[in-house]
Amino acid sequence: MTAPSLDELLTGRRLDGATDDFTVPEGFGQGKATFGGLVVGACARAMQARVGDEGRTLRSLSAQLIGAPRPGAALLRVRLLRASGTVSTLCADLEQGGVVMTHVVGVFASDRPVPLSWQSLTPPVAPPWREVEPLEPNAFMPEFTQHFEFRNVGAVPYSSDPGPSVGYARPAVRCQVRDGAWLSCLTDVWWLACMSRFDAPRPAATLTLNAELHATLDGLDPEAPVLHRGESHVLRHGYSQETRELWGVDGRLLVTATELVTIIK
Repeated sequence: MTAPSLDELLTGRRLDGATDDFTVPEGFGQGKATFGGLVVGACARAMQARVGDEGRTLRSLSAQLIGAPRPGAALLRVRLLRASGTVSTLCADLEQGGVVMTHVVGVFASDRPVPLSWQSLTPPVAPPWREVEPLEPNAFMPEFTQHFEFRNVGAVPYSSDPGPSVGYARPAVRCQVRDGAWLSCLTDVWWLACMSRFDAPRPAATLTLNAELHATLDGLDPEAPVLHRGESHVLRHGYSQETRELWGVDGRLLVTATELVTIIK
């Protein structure tokens, strides 16, 4: 039996104009919760479906991972906050048992006719993705990682390495739709950058994820992964502030993100 793709897993079943029925799938565990990128991506997909204008794509996303979703029935509740001539702002809540587990605000906007463009950030140095062997599963990898492929070229967890976490990632099952929801999911898929600085395993969890989406994957090889770079810049009082970037294999910057991580103990 073929494993489901993110096309199916990120998409709820519409109940009405504001609500989707959603199933948190088995096999995506991350500690005591479910992989955060999956539920954030599902919220983004539910919001996008209600924008009503295909030209307005996801530009910015702010997610608060409030609770710990478990496998089973859930609801996605979407609300339009404001729509202007070019921008629509919506919010989505993933609820289980009447309790909000994930809250996401998404800004969807159309292209602007501005003849300016630049990119000052440069992608991490990495060999072509096909020259890097995929990681073999191990006991330290969360359950959800079985659904993704990782090709690491940077710091590894629990190595006391202050360097950035760098590597290629893609879903194990090819997707037909690689939209803002897909990018939101992949932004969170790589391990936390603070883990590479640890000298032994420590439980940690994402509290907030804020992402800006700068480009689509149009024109890229559909088999190609995204290239991830993550860094932990400061850890104080049990919280790590981290940055993440997603790059296309052609050097285009897809996503920049910040994340607040709690070190549980």
